[in-house]
Formats: sequence, structure tokens, C-alpha cells
Amino acid sequence: MSQRFFQLNMQFTRAFRKKLNEQLVEVGLYYSQWIIVHYLKQWGSATLVEITNYLDVEKPTISRTVKRLEEQELIERMPSQDKRERKIQLTEKGLEMYEKAYDVVNKFEQSLLEEIPETEMESAFRTIQQLRDKLK
Repeated sequence: MSQRFFQLNMQFTRAFRKKLNEQLVEVGLYYSQWIIVHYLKQWGSATLVEITNYLDVEKPTISRTVKRLEEQELIERMPSQDKRERKIQLTEKGLEMYEKAYDVVNKFEQSLLEEIPETEMESAFRTIQQLRDKLK
């Protein structure tokens, strides 16, 4: 049973990211960029270490993605006295991009969930949270 669960989860995760990338191309983002833009919208600003810890992704991966977002002028580095802990935040262009991407992501998620009963979703959320807690 557990092998089947984890195999299905892995397949779902890959398919979800692939399909979401196909949707996000309309606004010029990829999933890996979207999750950083979304994080910054929620928290206002953050260091690369904070984002790395939150997303549980290696720092070089986050650094590359942040660099691409900077090149697109979607994020900017904030002035700081401690150059090792410089924070980044969304620019005005980044905030506009967030709104466009949020609409795309929201529509995509709604289309996936529209025929799944609320009770089943609540059960799935609890299970995912329990598994996530065990990984910490």
C-alpha cells in the first residue's frame, strides 16, 4: 500500500508541475519562479536562506531562480548593512506578475479540484500534513 501511495504521489507531483508550467507560460513564469514570487507576496521580503528553508530546496537552486527573477525585474535586492543576509522583495512589475500568475494558478487548481468532494479534500489535506510533519 505505501509503495503505491508514494509512487502515485511522485507521478502526481511531476504531472502537476508539468501542467502548471504549461499554464504559467502564458504569463512568462515557471513553477520554480512562481513559488518564490508567491512566497515573497505572502511574506513581503526574505533572505535566500529563509526561502531555501521554507521551500526545502538547495540554496544554489534558489540563487539561480532568484537571478532569473531579477533579470526579469520581478524582484529586487533591498539595501542592507549585512551583505551576507540581504533581503529580496517583489518590484511593482513583480506584484503585477503575481496577480496575473495567481489567476492562472487559481483557475488551474480549481479545474483539478472541481469534482472532488470537500470531505475527500479535507482528508487528503490532513494526510499530507501528517506526512509532512513526519519528515521534519
